[in-house]
Amino acid sequence: MTSNMRLRNVLFAFLAIVLLLIPSINFAQIDTQPQIDSLSQLFDKAKKLEDKKVLLKSLSNLYEEKGDWGKYEEIVKQMLLLQEEKKDLFYLAETYNKLGISNSCMGKNQQALNYFGKALEINIAQNDTITSANSYENMAAACKDLGDYPRAVDYLIKSLEIRKKINHPRVFNNYMKLAVLQQLLENPSKQDFYLDLARQEIQKQKDFSATGKAIFYNELGNVFRTRKMYDSCYVCYKKVIFYSEQVGWNRGIAEGLGNLADVYSEIGVIDSAIIYHQKSLKLSEKIVDCIGASHENLYLAKLYQKINKNDSVLIFAKEALRKAEACALLREQSMALKFISEYYNKHHNFEQAFNYLQRHYTLKDSISSAEIKSNISEIETKYQTKVKEQQINLLTAENEIKNQRMQQAFLFIGLLILLVALLLALYYFRRNQARYKQGELQQQLLRSQMNPHFIFNVMGSIQGYLYKNEASKAADYLSKFAALSRSVLNFSSQEKISLKEEIEMLQNYIELERARMEKPFDIEYKIDDDLETDFIEIPPMLLQPFVENAIKHGLQNLSYQGKLSLCFKEKNGFVAVEILDNGTGLSKQNDKGHQSKALKIFKQRKKGIEHRYKKDLIFEFQNLKTIDENKHGIRVYLQLPILNND
Repeated sequence: MTSNMRLRNVLFAFLAIVLLLIPSINFAQIDTQPQIDSLSQLFDKAKKLEDKKVLLKSLSNLYEEKGDWGKYEEIVKQMLLLQEEKKDLFYLAETYNKLGISNSCMGKNQQALNYFGKALEINIAQNDTITSANSYENMAAACKDLGDYPRAVDYLIKSLEIRKKINHPRVFNNYMKLAVLQQLLENPSKQDFYLDLARQEIQKQKDFSATGKAIFYNELGNVFRTRKMYDSCYVCYKKVIFYSEQVGWNRGIAEGLGNLADVYSEIGVIDSAIIYHQKSLKLSEKIVDCIGASHENLYLAKLYQKINKNDSVLIFAKEALRKAEACALLREQSMALKFISEYYNKHHNFEQAFNYLQRHYTLKDSISSAEIKSNISEIETKYQTKVKEQQINLLTAENEIKNQRMQQAFLFIGLLILLVALLLALYYFRRNQARYKQGELQQQLLRSQMNPHFIFNVMGSIQGYLYKNEASKAADYLSKFAALSRSVLNFSSQEKISLKEEIEMLQNYIELERARMEKPFDIEYKIDDDLETDFIEIPPMLLQPFVENAIKHGLQNLSYQGKLSLCFKEKNGFVAVEILDNGTGLSKQNDKGHQSKALKIFKQRKKGIEHRYKKDLIFEFQNLKTIDENKHGIRVYLQLPILNND
């Protein structure tokens, strides 16, 4: 499935959740801002709790219609705060569901899954089976976006089982989404099976909605498109537009136009693709659809790049970024930033390429950070609630014993002991925090290993493959670079990783370096058969600087065949690692600045690891020529502590 189809399926799957509940809705677009302003003024004046809840719910619906997910989430969080005054479990479940929708649309899928799960817990506790089915469906959508397709299938089947018992009209929804997942799981026979069941649902319901038919033909068109049956998918997308026009559903029309544009793009008719994408963009802007407008601008940027209209590429790409930023769409911002970075790199503007790539990775980190902050906030709320309960209990106790001086004395002593304990706990917490700050600094230094020089070399290699029309090699090289970048970012925030992950990261890095060389060096891995690499945990990313040093300062420009050997074995509760190259060895002409910087970082981490785990980390560095005049190269030997039991 192409990236365009994946993006469109996310939006259309979400619309299917809502639209099949209201088949008779009139989709004529109106300006929502006057209504928003009016409701905001009424909310400011409202005194009653029930009035506030109704007004906030109406405001959230208007921001949802407008596609402004940042404002939508702010309103829904206000709805959540109202629960502190009076518990209304049905309202609370609806609030969690809305928060799940906003987080999903903004690309924070793990948070979305958490909120949908909370809504499901309340629905089950209230024996609300129909709403439970909806929650299972929402959780399936979040799992799909996270790439956990088997779990998404499981949730959809649970939703389907509930709806089939009562012959619910949204059984059609389940069949369609199961078809989408089977496509992602590359199981065409099951995909056809579920599509056929969806078709039967349409035939069973006499007055099946036009929006439902539009959704069905959109997914059927996607199936034909993945199978390169372009004539059939062209007919399906035309039907999407036809049924959407029947009810004035502009989002459906825009979807059909965009999909037609993608078909023309795939068969190489770029001019027609641009025309249809422009029509889709115009409709998306008319209905203030931030996601659709951002996607369409980025599609147009890519098409103009294909036909070398460079004056238009950046205009549309930056407009896609602006739209995504205006509506706090993190996923769309990330895609636009990555495209702009690649564009600048292709045109040798490496400074701008690096700046946008940095923003891209920073944004990806912020999505993860936002989820962590959300979990911390939840824990903090529980803690504050518990503190309030303790204060109430304390006041009650004081009223009961105010005339009992002896008990007051015992209470005072108890409080004093508690205070001392809290002070001691605070002391140890701050001491540990100071200890770990050094470790965090060292982890940040590790990220510097993905230096701009290495990144631009990789980009240059990819560009070289593309100039030679070696697309498969370019794709493979880019995939390896993405995997390495992901490993560096993930491992730099972890205290320990498995030996298998460390070896795989090294293999990925070495393959990237070898692929760039005209005369690649030989590589040999010796891993002891008794070494359980899946289960042994070690400090992350200690070996890569020495491997990099061997390649860049030992194995470059040799007159003979270079060789790099990595040996791993277990020795007395440690992992013994030997990194050996047959390069030029050390000389006064070597780049001592690079070597000393890498060695300095390693020694800082070595000291921190030994202090943290109370285990020695043995390190040896030998110039083989000093041992034997007939030998050349460098030998690095390390004994890494096994951290599983810490």
